[in-house]
Order: sequence, then structure tokens, then C-alpha cells
Amino acid sequence: MGCLSYLTLRERVEMEFSQITIPPSPVRRLGADQYTDKALQDFSRRLKGINQLLEESMIDLGRASKMLTSLVNEFTSFLYAVGVSHEEWRHWSSLTAFGLFLSGEIHQAGQYAALGSEWEFLKVLPDTPVKSQQPADRVTWKLIIGNPVYEVPEFQDEYSAAWLKLARSVPAQDDKTTEESMKLIADFWMEETGGEWNNFYFGRYPVFETPICAVAALARHQGFVPTSLTLEQYSFLEAGFAIPEPPPMFPTQFSLPV
Repeated sequence: MGCLSYLTLRERVEMEFSQITIPPSPVRRLGADQYTDKALQDFSRRLKGINQLLEESMIDLGRASKMLTSLVNEFTSFLYAVGVSHEEWRHWSSLTAFGLFLSGEIHQAGQYAALGSEWEFLKVLPDTPVKSQQPADRVTWKLIIGNPVYEVPEFQDEYSAAWLKLARSVPAQDDKTTEESMKLIADFWMEETGGEWNNFYFGRYPVFETPICAVAALARHQGFVPTSLTLEQYSFLEAGFAIPEPPPMFPTQFSLPV
């Protein structure tokens, strides 16, 4: 076990990448399989570039952490899109979460930790205020941190109201309300993207809507099982709903600095 830092995270990323295999499998985003070689080569090249910049003192550890996190985040999306096992891409989601934590992006770190099934890590995240006024950001953080939802304001539009309902239904394990709210949110984003959500574009990430998928992961972990999603709705939310969970890396592989 090592204390989480840029160096220990980079070492883990390098080890994981050296062991990566992408077997033929059905893709989750159309066209992702056309970029397998390019994605692997791009990752290797950029990782070496970050190391070189750091060694030549062109960047400091803080900048290196942000660059590494961005790279790992993009690769996580590719692995999901190209169809590797849920354990595999979720493992990389955990690495993304640790990088975001190092970079001070605590709220996003919580979302990727939920997708990576890092439940113990969520318990030690500091409860930092959410500056965003977006209901998705505010409600997702409250659910991740396990705080009461009384401060969440009422919203007039249907989409925002669905998020407020989730803030109450997920902790209460009100499965019917949870499912109906998630269906509405999934439909909203699928329509918002004009159907493009199902296509893969190299360099564009994430390929899933992280807040609602993180909430789906939280709900699933608490025992929620969807029963009335359409095939499209499930595919949109699959990053959160799919099983099984990988073994967590925190606190067995990483500890946090004091």
C-alpha cells in the first residue's frame, strides 16, 4: 500500500496499462473498436510525454497530476466504449477518481469513485461546498456524501424536479420514484444529444453522463434493480447499473496523505 501521490498513482497507472488487453467484444459506443490501436498508442505516447516534461522540470507535480488525470479519464471512457469488462473499466474509473482527488476536483472524484465502486473512499471525501447551481451537481454530491437534502431548492421544470426527487427517493429506497426519475433524466439527455450519445468520437469524453450514472451506481449498490427501463434507457445508464463491482483499491492499495 502506498500513500496517494502523483508518483504512486503514475506507478499504478503504468502497471495497469502494461497489463491491459482489449479482447473482441460488443462495443458500448458505435465505432469505438476502430480506434483500439490508436487509443493504446496515444495513451503510451502521452504518458511518456508527461514523465519527460516532469523530469525536465517543464511542469510541476500539480500540473503533472492534472495531465495524468485527464489522460486516465479519457482512457476510462475508451475502455467503457470499446466494451471491456465492467470490472476492467471501473478499475480505471477508480484511478480517475484518485487523480481528480489529487487535483482538488473533489466533487468529480466522488462521481468516478462511485462508478469505480470505491465505497470506502467516498466515506473520507471532505464535504466541500458545491458552487454549481445545477441540480444534477448539487443532488449528486449530496447523495455521494450522504448528507440531508433539505437545502436542495424546489425546481419548476420537469428535468430539475426529477433530480430533486432522486435526492429523496434514493436514500429512502423508494424504487418506483427512483426509476421514473432516472428514466426522465435519461430521455432528456438522449434527446439533448440528438442521438449522438451512442456514437464514439476519439478524444471526446466522457462517453457517459457521469452524474446520473454515478447516482445509478449508488442506487444499485443499495439494492435498487430497474424493472421498466427501455433498452436505450438502460444502455444510457449502464455505466452505473451494470454488475459486478471490481475489488476496491482504497484503502488496500492507496492511503490518503494526512
